[in-house]
Amino acid sequence: MAKKNLQTLKGFRDFLPEQALAREEMFKKIRVVFQKYGFLPLETPVLEYKEILAGKYGDEGEKLMYQFRDRGERDVAMRYDLTVPLARVVAQYQNELVMPLKRYQIAPVWRADNTQKGRYREFYQCDVDVVGSDSIIADTEIIACMAESLTALDITDFVIRINNRKILDAILKNSGIPKGKTVDAIRVIDKLEKIGEARVREELALLGIKTKGRQDLFEILNAGFEDTNDIEVKLAEYDGAGELAELVEILLEWGIKNYQVDLTLARGLDYYTSTIFEIILPDAPQYGSIAGGGRYDKLIGMFSGKDIPAVGGSIGIDRLASALEELELIKYDLVSDVLVCNLDEELEETYLRVTKDLRAAGLKVDFYYTSDKLDKQLKYADKKNINFAVIIGSDEAAKNEATVKNLMTGKQVKMKQTELVRNLKS
Repeated sequence: MAKKNLQTLKGFRDFLPEQALAREEMFKKIRVVFQKYGFLPLETPVLEYKEILAGKYGDEGEKLMYQFRDRGERDVAMRYDLTVPLARVVAQYQNELVMPLKRYQIAPVWRADNTQKGRYREFYQCDVDVVGSDSIIADTEIIACMAESLTALDITDFVIRINNRKILDAILKNSGIPKGKTVDAIRVIDKLEKIGEARVREELALLGIKTKGRQDLFEILNAGFEDTNDIEVKLAEYDGAGELAELVEILLEWGIKNYQVDLTLARGLDYYTSTIFEIILPDAPQYGSIAGGGRYDKLIGMFSGKDIPAVGGSIGIDRLASALEELELIKYDLVSDVLVCNLDEELEETYLRVTKDLRAAGLKVDFYYTSDKLDKQLKYADKKNINFAVIIGSDEAAKNEATVKNLMTGKQVKMKQTELVRNLKS
């Protein structure tokens, strides 16, 4: 029999226990923040009818969707993000949902993208959305929730880039963009960090923007702003300037100061309508944005026939984890607090009773299944980052005692078995 190709598909990964545990901890901390902000869980299926997802992400997104015909001859696709399925849910259940709907979802999505550093074909998104409110406060709360989620992961050095698609649309219109080419131009500007300004200028020229238009475009795109008043003054002629200034003002009220107004921020997805944002790690710029989102007031209307305002944000946990691993900021929690060693088959009943009592007290306890040399069992505990070992030999068992070894310091303490819970929890 030929040897099988024992590896994952390109862009797909396995997570061994240590990595999986770190990811679970990240999900747990993010979920706590989402719930703290009043967001409720919502789940959607992996597969959708292709027509639900088609036409929502632009030409590039269409190419990257995993799509196929199932056994029932239906054209289906794997979800590309969590936002379009949410829009379908709102349109389908709008008479049953309490508005404004505040939902979160933590789930995998799939894109047949080119793989590179921090970019995979299967990855998790941690989303929060507010549906049914056009208040700018909802926009800022999404950003505040994203920021607090990162802080909960002990990430303090990050920058929130913000913009408004209305401003970008107006700037492009003033630059002389031919009719029907605005969306294409936005996609080009979205590639600015990847391909550089010179290439972007070339591609904008191919879209029909003249030399003077390109010069004027980059003059305003590269403008800096000192405060909200400066935003309104410099962008006075553009629709969306007031919204952007108000967004900044409320972010400051939330206590968020690590923002940066960046008019080159475009967000490639077609469904954004006004506020857009991305979060980057200055110490790991090669990973691009690790979170982002914006307002999409027209998307749900594509399903329901009636526009319903919505705004959301998403943390890309896989890209974030890769960046943190490179920065050596990933924290691995302990799998177990204690290992109950197994030195004598005749003492099995004692070992199981002690294990059961420690677990009942809330401790995470591993039990060594077969009697073996103590040294081998302690090496096992060390490899699993277990801090304490409970050792009970025949002499200790006869006196209802146990020895607790601190595997970090090597110190050993003998005590009554009835004192194990109190000492190990202290």
